[in-house]
Amino acid sequence: MSLLIHNILDFARNRLGGGIELNMSDEAVLETEVRQVVNELRAANTDREIQLDISLQGTVRCDGPRVGQLLSNLLGNALTYGDPEHPIFVNLNTIDEGAFELGVRNAGAPIPPSAMERLFDPFMRSTNHGDQMGLGLGLYIASEIAKAHGGKLEVSSNDDWTTFTLVVPPGGIDGQTDSGQGETAIGGT
Repeated sequence: MSLLIHNILDFARNRLGGGIELNMSDEAVLETEVRQVVNELRAANTDREIQLDISLQGTVRCDGPRVGQLLSNLLGNALTYGDPEHPIFVNLNTIDEGAFELGVRNAGAPIPPSAMERLFDPFMRSTNHGDQMGLGLGLYIASEIAKAHGGKLEVSSNDDWTTFTLVVPPGGIDGQTDSGQGETAIGGT
């Protein structure tokens, strides 16, 4: 419920031009945040297997709680739309000095090509699943969090796997790798 409320508030702020607020930090909170999100969703979905692989080298600059929100949205979708007979894979790794990648991969029916074009639009919901929870804001908010970090959220889907991957460049939004903290709002339409 808390995630749904945060998504609605983020959507409203973004639409009103406030953008997604970030509190950028180099502190080692990202790994802790990712583990917490995975553990919470494991506890809430004891009948599902979620595998986690973390391989971070050095520090990365990001807003850890916002990346956790993004992961919660992606993992929630994987739990909803993925094949319950197969595990969900979450990976977090460094791809360059200060750059990182976060991925969520699940088995299940592929995302139709017609839906891929609008997948990150607000209120976009799947019509091939009986679940009527949510407002269709999760992937939109996730993509806005990625953009606010100067990164991108990519998706690939075929008969075997659907994979969402967040790629954040070194230094996040400003390309700086200093260890300072700062709050910023990015985005808005």
